[in-house]
Amino acid sequence: MGFRFQETLYGDEVFQGFTADELLFEGATPYQKVQIFATKRWGKVLVLDGIVQTTEKDEFVYHEMLTHVPLFACAAPKRAMIVGGGDGGILREVLKHPIEHVDMVEIDRTVVDYCITHMPKLNNAGGIYKDPRVDLVIEDAFEFIKREKHKYDVIMVDSTDPVGAGEVLFSRTFYDLCRSALNPGGVLALQDGVIILQPHESRQSMQLLRDLGLKARCYGIAVPTYYGGNMMLGLASDSLAALQPDLPTLQARFAAANFSTVHYTPELHCASFVLPRWQHEITGGLA
Repeated sequence: MGFRFQETLYGDEVFQGFTADELLFEGATPYQKVQIFATKRWGKVLVLDGIVQTTEKDEFVYHEMLTHVPLFACAAPKRAMIVGGGDGGILREVLKHPIEHVDMVEIDRTVVDYCITHMPKLNNAGGIYKDPRVDLVIEDAFEFIKREKHKYDVIMVDSTDPVGAGEVLFSRTFYDLCRSALNPGGVLALQDGVIILQPHESRQSMQLLRDLGLKARCYGIAVPTYYGGNMMLGLASDSLAALQPDLPTLQARFAAANFSTVHYTPELHCASFVLPRWQHEITGGLA
């Protein structure tokens, strides 16, 4: 019969969970509690501090849209940085592009190691970390970016919700560090929560990024794993063109890249920026 898991993101106010067949891994690290479950409906499920992070069933939606949108939005990306992303899904998608170098900075080695063991579909059984273009750094990304002063064309923030170790990744100070680390025309992408239950996340991040002199807007995705409907992803750049997708250009670049996707298309890239009025009002549209 299995056993039931209930998520704790919204406390007792919202009930979401699943029936698991087996607990594959459970451990407490200096940063968080890590669990990986096996389920029939969702496949393997990664949970951090009681909050569902990703499932094999629908991970491609989030990973493809947080990767291909900013990479195709940037005119000529050569160097990229991934903040977090310990399951490997973002890096897997980044490496489909003719990128020259990518720094993946993940705070928790346990997440990386056990996702290789138990969720190999997300990271090609760890093969992504053997790519010579990749530098896997096990460190707090806030400290790394502050110290190293590297420059990037695209930065993708695959963070947890703004609680615990992930809280600093939603701060003005961190966004300012990212701004300073972007090359001219560079693009910053970040996850901004489920807008109907976490409207403050996208509202605040968009305002902070604009206060720092960047152009910023949100685009929407729907990931069944995340309770509450549409999730917002944020995009910011000093280039207005990066935030105004042009379909013929995207179609040409996607065709030239010559790789397959499950979810992303150039048409969807453009359409994801068309938000309902209430979401537009929360995020501030394009500013």
